Amino acid sequence: MKKGRSNPNQLQIDFLASFRQMLVSLGNSENLPVNENLFMRMTDQWENTRAIPANLLFQKSPVEAVVFRLQKTDDRLRFPDEFIAGEIRGEQGLTGFSAKFREQGWVILPSELSTMYKNLFLNILAASIGLEYLYSSRKELLTEAERVALAAMLPEAEVRKFFGLRLSRFPDSFRSEVANYFNMPFDYVLKRANHLGMVSEQVIEEASSQTLRSPILRRPQSSRAA
Repeated sequence: MKKGRSNPNQLQIDFLASFRQMLVSLGNSENLPVNENLFMRMTDQWENTRAIPANLLFQKSPVEAVVFRLQKTDDRLRFPDEFIAGEIRGEQGLTGFSAKFREQGWVILPSELSTMYKNLFLNILAASIGLEYLYSSRKELLTEAERVALAAMLPEAEVRKFFGLRLSRFPDSFRSEVANYFNMPFDYVLKRANHLGMVSEQVIEEASSQTLRSPILRRPQSSRAA
């Protein structure tokens, strides 16, 4: 019987499936290949040299603080003992991702993000690693990671100060006040209010269709979670 031909590409796919797992990729479908390619390059370098890229701007401290806070909020979270986390400068098209490589958790973000989004996405991506064992669907994983991260970052009592009156419309002045108070994009504070039952899904849909004129509240193109 003739032996089947080996396919180098299939070997690479098998290796990726066994040892490298992309969990959440921020952005849209066009950004996914950029994020995956960077992850492959970084893990190849780590596998060969145990070195991380010189343009990785931070490593453990921020993500360790985030993991500590998340664990106090939700006891379902299971985190690996080792994280490689940081910001990468100058990678065109990079939007950020969470991933697992062997026994490590990986959280990578573009350094060009504003501090507001950087902190938010660091929490969401870290939460996705802790929840990964519970969700096979990446969409469901992202949804729950957002919920857990927002619960840790936005205390219920503080959110009720703004949404306790069952508001249904949000003028720019209100959006700006909320975003500045929490140092977080308004639409994510609104999601937290929805999780707490303070605003309905219909209100969120209507709010998302409103034009945000304030530059502070405009979300950078690279920061959309998908």
